[in-house]
Amino acid sequence: MTAIRLRGCGLALVALAAAPVAYSAEPQALLARMQRAAQILNYDGTFVYQNGDRLESLRIVHRVGRQGVEERLVSLNGVPREIVRTNRDVRCYLPDGHAALIEHRRAGKHGFPALLVSGSPGALEHAYVVKAGRDGRVAGRQVRLVTIAPRDGYRYGYHLWADDASGLLLKAGLLDEHGTVVEQYMFTEVSIGRPIPNSALAPQYATREATRLPADEPTLADTPGQWEPGRLPEGFVLTARVVRRLPGADLPVEHLVYSDGLAVVSVFIEPVTGSSGPAAIDGLSRMGAVHAFGKVIDGHRVTVIGETPAATVAMIGESMARRP
Repeated sequence: MTAIRLRGCGLALVALAAAPVAYSAEPQALLARMQRAAQILNYDGTFVYQNGDRLESLRIVHRVGRQGVEERLVSLNGVPREIVRTNRDVRCYLPDGHAALIEHRRAGKHGFPALLVSGSPGALEHAYVVKAGRDGRVAGRQVRLVTIAPRDGYRYGYHLWADDASGLLLKAGLLDEHGTVVEQYMFTEVSIGRPIPNSALAPQYATREATRLPADEPTLADTPGQWEPGRLPEGFVLTARVVRRLPGADLPVEHLVYSDGLAVVSVFIEPVTGSSGPAAIDGLSRMGAVHAFGKVIDGHRVTVIGETPAATVAMIGESMARRP
């Protein structure tokens, strides 16, 4: 199924930190610190990720220097996995298979401790109510809480705890339409601002072979494409459109990314072929905080995936249409 194949290495977690600026109690200022952090800060730490019954522990090493942003992410439990990111590409090391999967950085990827996808924190006001919350402690450090509540039923809410000293996001909770925490990230220990040696960014697993995925064929987000939704929840806009050629597939897959600045929804469109089988999504499905919707439209399979309520992916998926 395209939706599963396109999830890449399974640890699409891009790091973000924040610039140390004078503290302001204004929640927009706190969000701005989180958004800007990756431009200047190094950090090295361990965090846990919880989604339903799934609990995972990961180590992240993040360095910003003359070569740009470099990052290494290692799964500490379960199946060994390791990701090394640079400005150019993403290398996924799979030691069980003695292989490395190499791909160019793709559109729409973000993850803990990243936050805003596009725009300024002030632009969120049309879709969310943003408030400053109580102080607390995470990983032994003083933190400040920002609560982000949706104004409608088409997006989740967020509780974000930022490091008081640096602004780095140390804990994040995703709340569904009932106010239940459906996904949570939290650092258990972290070092911020210290020099990071090259050895900390080198992959620990030796591999005997590597597979390089073809690069995306980029198209401008503001250029009309073949497919577009007839309806979008208020605040969602097209932020990226790329064409992907998957290994072993003759026909390209169009990937559209929509975001309101926080929530991200991906739409994949591929021609229906003999390989489209029972693994494809039909109708609505859910995995933790992620909802998916699949439908065949005009001879193409449309798959919509997002960390949003079901109503969001259903609205977009049902209204997708091919331009004349």
